[in-house]
Order: sequence, then C-alpha cells, then structure tokens
Amino acid sequence: MGTIINALAIIIAAIIGVFFKKSLPERLQKAVLFVMGLSLMALSIGWFLKYFLSIEDGVLETSNELLILSSLVIGTLVGEKIDIDGKLQRFAYGVERKYDLPPLAKGFIAGTLIFCVGAMAILGPIQDGMHGDITILVMKSALDFITALMLAAVFGIGVAFAALSVLLYQGAITVAAYFAGTFMPEVMTEGIAMVGYVILIAMGINFMEIKEIRVANMLPSLLVPVIYFLIVGLF
Repeated sequence: MGTIINALAIIIAAIIGVFFKKSLPERLQKAVLFVMGLSLMALSIGWFLKYFLSIEDGVLETSNELLILSSLVIGTLVGEKIDIDGKLQRFAYGVERKYDLPPLAKGFIAGTLIFCVGAMAILGPIQDGMHGDITILVMKSALDFITALMLAAVFGIGVAFAALSVLLYQGAITVAAYFAGTFMPEVMTEGIAMVGYVILIAMGINFMEIKEIRVANMLPSLLVPVIYFLIVGLF
C-alpha cells in the first residue's frame, strides 16, 4: 500500500508540474534544474556521511570504504556492458514516438533515478514488507511529491512515467522483505544506502550540467552490497 501511495503522489505532482512548465521560461527552467542539482548533491553528501563517518573513543572513523568503491566499480562495469542508460532512453523515446507524446525520456530517467535510489526507497519497502508499517513510505511520498512537481516543471510529463519504476522497484523489495522476514541485516541496508547516495551525487552533477554522467549504468552497484553480505553470511 505504501508504494501505491508513493506512485500516486508522483503522478499527481507531475501532472500539476506540467502546467507550471508552460509558463516557465527556459532560463528559469535551467536555473531551477541547477538549484535542484546543487540541493541533491548537498543532501546526498550529508546522508552519505551519516552512515560513512562515526566517532569511536573520540576518533573519527570511516566504514565500508572498500565495499563502496568495489560496488561502484563493479556495478558500473556491469551497467556499461548491459547499457542500462541506453535501453532506458530507447524505451522512453519509443513510447514518446509511438503515442506522439512530448519529450519524456529525460524526465522518466531522472525521476526513476531520484525516486528509486536512496535509503528511504529501500528501508521504506522493507519496513512495509516486514511489519506492514508505511510510515517511511508516506514521508517519502511527501518528499517525492515536491520533487516530482519541480522535475515536471522542467522535464514535463515524462516524470509521471517514473511512477511505474517506483511501483516495480519498491514493490519487489516489499515482497522480498515480506518473505525474507528479519533476514536482511542493518549493515546490508546501510551499504546499499551509501552506494545509492553516491549515485544521487552523480545525478546532481548531471542536473548542474557540470558533466554528463550515464547515471543509470551505475544502478547495478546497488546489488553488489547485497551479494557481498549474502556471501559473508555463509561463512
């Protein structure tokens, strides 16, 4: 139920945002996109450091450096090989041409990455699946509503299609958590979250147009911590 609420919030916000797009000059659209990228980077760095840094006996410690690095390297290599970014763009452009829709590829991809990457997109469905608690997902829905509104004002209706990605991604996690019970350790979710926040930082760089990064090709990195901790759990 929590994921359904989340998807509906994105769709409604995107539809509202499209009306703002019509009255928003290109100069202001770029300004909004830059500020969103800057904010996304700042927030993601803060969220990342929350898990990455800790104080032990008055000394600042870091954790999971090798896991984060190897996850991003291995995951990106896999993503580049599969060309997830290219497939997502071809799918979005295909829908765009078939149904004669306004440009939606960028909005679809940007929305998919922002809404599906991060701790709340992982912890929320897990909490829902394990305990039937949708509190985190309701909070995420409120945040995604605001984000979708701003994204749609820049990218258009393509952002609404990202709700499908949310349904599939978070729905799958919810179902998996329901059957996994308490199997998934906290350290695993923290590892996934840290990798996710690095991917969001890359997304922020894209928004700011500092460098074009094929961010979708980094998504397999989220699976590496899962595989790592599953293997560790066997020994």
